Amino acid sequence: MTDALEQLDTLIDDLRHAIVTENWETLARLDGRVQACIEPVMAEFEAGERSPSVVQERLQQLQTLCDDAEAGARKTKATILQTLKEVTSNRKAAQTYQDVSVRRPK
Repeated sequence: MTDALEQLDTLIDDLRHAIVTENWETLARLDGRVQACIEPVMAEFEAGERSPSVVQERLQQLQTLCDDAEAGARKTKATILQTLKEVTSNRKAAQTYQDVSVRRPK
């Protein structure tokens, strides 16, 4: 295996770990490295130094990881939105209680 393919495999492993641990900051950082890791592998492929099946396998792994990351991001976004709705609801309930408490005759 060449250095280019090893670097791509390392990136794939790092992306997988970031997705599993829902580490979105690391995922964003790693996403910026994808093109730089793919280009040398594609150059090797075009030069006939890399088999199509190896390149296709890695690209499929990257596509699967992208799909997983997108699904994870949607799930996290939905969780955050639900939490914000609950906080807003609790805040409104507390404000209503405070308003009623202040107006209550003593």
